[in-house]
Amino acid sequence: NASSNLLVSGGFDENVKLWDPRSGACVSTTPAHSEPVTGVSFNRDGTCVASSSFDGLVRLWDTATSSCLRTFYAKGNPPVSSVSFSPNGRFVLVGTLDDKLRLWNVSNVNGDGGVAKSYSSHSNQKFCCSSAFAVSEPGRQRVLAGSEDGKVYVYGLNDREVVQKVNAHEDVALALDASKAREFFATGGMEKDPCVRFFAPADEE
Repeated sequence: NASSNLLVSGGFDENVKLWDPRSGACVSTTPAHSEPVTGVSFNRDGTCVASSSFDGLVRLWDTATSSCLRTFYAKGNPPVSSVSFSPNGRFVLVGTLDDKLRLWNVSNVNGDGGVAKSYSSHSNQKFCCSSAFAVSEPGRQRVLAGSEDGKVYVYGLNDREVVQKVNAHEDVALALDASKAREFFATGGMEKDPCVRFFAPADEE
């Protein structure tokens, strides 16, 4: 979390766990889903955790009480491959195994409602490919999506258009994260291309 005093994890045991990084002790265990947990993310101030699962659900949890605040899902209930809070904490970016990313307004979700934007040019039907916000530059607000064709798809956050396709890996572009301070992101591949690669615009030093 932002205070660096809690870690959150989700696993194949279907639980979401909070950890004290100083002692390594598990602080709480929450039975969160009916299938393996595929993603977890703190909101900006650490008061809420989002979790995603192969059961097709995204859930929001109160960090202090472990109570479920909201549950939502995409139409057709596809398995969820990733989830991440937006930097302002108002939205969650949700990847699903139907080749889509959906941006949900967390204050306006009711079942499959509340989708503010969707992005659907990348390929994601089998693996838990990561996605990320790249919003360090006000004039270039982006959403990044790892794809099973080895590329990272760079979408315009608001217009949803594909701005760029970055050839990242020979295999699936599985892991992905973007810097909050500058236009810089890192990717991780799978067995055929087990590398971590770093990308920045050509004008970055």
